[in-house]
Amino acid sequence: MIQALLLVVAAVFISWQNSFVGPFFQDPGPELAASANQPQDLQNATLYTLCRNSDLYDMLETIQNYEDRFNGRFHYDWVFLNDKPFDDTFKLEVSNLVSGKARFGQIDAHHWQFPSSLNRTLMEENIQKLLSDEDGVLPYADSVSYRHMCRFESGFFYRHPLLQEYKYFWRVEPGVKLYCDIDYDIFAHMNAHKYAYAFALSILEYPKSIPSLFRHVKDYLLLAGKEALLHDESNYSRFVYDGTTDSYNLCHFWTNLELGDLDVFRSQEYNEMFEYLDRQNGFFYERWGDAPVRSLILSLILKKGQIHRLADIGYIHEPYLQCPTDAALRRAKKCSCNPDMDFTHNWYSCSWWFDRLDGS
Repeated sequence: MIQALLLVVAAVFISWQNSFVGPFFQDPGPELAASANQPQDLQNATLYTLCRNSDLYDMLETIQNYEDRFNGRFHYDWVFLNDKPFDDTFKLEVSNLVSGKARFGQIDAHHWQFPSSLNRTLMEENIQKLLSDEDGVLPYADSVSYRHMCRFESGFFYRHPLLQEYKYFWRVEPGVKLYCDIDYDIFAHMNAHKYAYAFALSILEYPKSIPSLFRHVKDYLLLAGKEALLHDESNYSRFVYDGTTDSYNLCHFWTNLELGDLDVFRSQEYNEMFEYLDRQNGFFYERWGDAPVRSLILSLILKKGQIHRLADIGYIHEPYLQCPTDAALRRAKKCSCNPDMDFTHNWYSCSWWFDRLDGS
């Protein structure tokens, strides 16, 4: 009798207690939790990485970081490309960490070969000159694979069949680390604001890596009847072009953290300029990087308002780091970076110049 009475009292107490708990403390249950972790309105987008089997453990660390800071909320696909087949270990370990669908592809051999017009002897001679430079050796001066990579990232990655299915990409490189939560759908943000390209850091290029690049850009513009693009106030030409000296100012978007609308890269306007530059073989005779090549093209063909700097993102790609300097933002985004190390206003940075031109 007493035991039964105690059970009734306990049941009434639990019911009364639960009536005050409300939604703040209720377990959402498996269905609500699943819906919270699976947004219904994802963009047609993917993360994208060019890497090799030997990058596995650096890649796993980066994937875990990106999943914790961003993709674990949204579960976007992740495309991995390699100039060689990915091995089973790489595919198994990577698939285990990616919360969306991990997709693996091999680059078309034609996109990782020397152009038929290339003079290999001249290329080797120029590489030796870079290696004997008394002012210091240029990074990757003698790396042929680096040259292939820069050429591929400049004009071929968006042509791969796996990327043909998507509208937006987010390039991620092994070893990159996010320092702040990205608690909003960055692809939806791109779409809502009609951004064609987004980046975090911008720096100056090594002049000795691209001695003839801008001359060839000007030659193309002259031949195509597009010289006016260099003086167009409606595009981003001032970000890359110094009108007082009629030269390239060496500013470029750092491409190890970038997002883009693949339709821009697939456009006739982009590809005509790339293909002209590619025919000059500067990726091999010199050491053109994908960052200056793409920055020059995008700055000329995109209109103001179409390029966005991701100033709220904290990340590092050695040796440079971006860290939001606003304390409230850092706390809200759970940032773990040191704002004193932020590269934005370094003398070698071009981010401040972009902000000034963009009115940020």
